[in-house]
Amino acid sequence: MGGMHAHVILAAGQGTRMRSRLPKVLHPLLGKPMLLYALEAALALKPERLVVVVGHGGEKVVEALEGYPVEVAWQKEQLGTAHALLQAEGLLRDFPGPFLVTQGDTPLLSPRTLEALLRRVREGAGMALLTAELPDPTGYGRILREGEEVLGNVEEKDAPPEVRAIREVNAGAYAFDGFLFQALKEVRNENAAREYYLPDLVAIYRAHGRRVLAVRGVAEEALGVNTREELARVEGVLLRRLRAEWMGKGVRMILPETIYLEPSVELAPDVTLWPGAVLKGKTRIGEGCEVGPYAVLEDTVLEPGAKANHLTYLGDATVGAKANIGAGTITCNYDGFGKYPTRIGAGAFI
Repeated sequence: MGGMHAHVILAAGQGTRMRSRLPKVLHPLLGKPMLLYALEAALALKPERLVVVVGHGGEKVVEALEGYPVEVAWQKEQLGTAHALLQAEGLLRDFPGPFLVTQGDTPLLSPRTLEALLRRVREGAGMALLTAELPDPTGYGRILREGEEVLGNVEEKDAPPEVRAIREVNAGAYAFDGFLFQALKEVRNENAAREYYLPDLVAIYRAHGRRVLAVRGVAEEALGVNTREELARVEGVLLRRLRAEWMGKGVRMILPETIYLEPSVELAPDVTLWPGAVLKGKTRIGEGCEVGPYAVLEDTVLEPGAKANHLTYLGDATVGAKANIGAGTITCNYDGFGKYPTRIGAGAFI
């Protein structure tokens, strides 16, 4: 089978710059943990084996992975990305390769981009890495290359001015051939942080006479999340895509950039969303419905032609056709223990 591959997602980092007790990869993007975006991109390519390496807050991360076809490897001490990947060796020892390796904190990577990395290795490269051209490459390793061939990856702190001027950077997604785990054992930690870094594999693969190729991706896809600000930027990208998708299907959004909605929400054509509308969970909105400014709908079904006016909160509710929910109305059927649905009939005026 030409199609077999294994995929390892590195999700062990602490994410100190998030200033949070929540493990970094569990921070939500549109109501869904960041890690699940990486996971779904991996699953789209149907890997033979899928391993997630967890470490910091690992128990919580494992909980979030429930129901997904993944195996878990633990990185007990955080000694860098190459060390993290090595923790998957026990599970993948008998797997011949190729291997895809991605990070749990790059939620915008598409299956198509991962496929391109895999293809280079299937066609004979030892290693392929994703690169991106950034307007401001500060903080990233710079890529030196000749054609598709990568000659080196230079960390910023080791980079002379002419290398710092390079805007093409290592985006942290890789494909490797079966030499991977052997190569990992040659990575040294002779650097300021005393950590074992994945990009060192570029030099190791080349030293063994194996080709290392670059796949240039879209800068947006390479966005990683290390801070709350970067989290908001990625969420902005996801929201823009989601709004564009629904407008393409006939939804009217007034001041679209103010509207928050989650991927689990379903909208019919000719729905009108006024500024500041917030649509969460399994909300479904029928044809011709109108959601007023600053209305919040959570797990709510609005039948065709219904209206929810401004500053309305509807949670766990079903609203009948052509019903009109007045401004400032809330449904909240919660007795401190259970949540109960609210049903409002067709044509009701509240």
